[in-house]
Amino acid sequence: MRKSETGLAEPQVDLSGLVERVEKLESQNRPWKLGSILAALVLALSVAASTRARQEHDQPLRAKTIEAETLLLKDSDGVTRGEWKVTNGVPVLQLYNANGKVLWSTTPSFLIQAR
Repeated sequence: MRKSETGLAEPQVDLSGLVERVEKLESQNRPWKLGSILAALVLALSVAASTRARQEHDQPLRAKTIEAETLLLKDSDGVTRGEWKVTNGVPVLQLYNANGKVLWSTTPSFLIQAR
């Protein structure tokens, strides 16, 4: 060690050794940097894809025309609780109880008698 003007010892620094160590550390860290960037990119893409899928799923199905001979209303157990159909050219709406008996109907009386 060399003494400075203040009388304190100045450390001898081997700059070439220090530069070699820094270069070695940088080369060792390079794969970690690339891996981190790739992981962040994959994470960002997956978040974007899930957000897009959720937005598409949340959109209600819209149609200008629905065509059917009969529309059935079923409960969570799959039991038919309502029916909307056209019988003999007359639109009929019927609501059923859990046993399948008609609770309410728009059926005209002449259709009930014809059955």
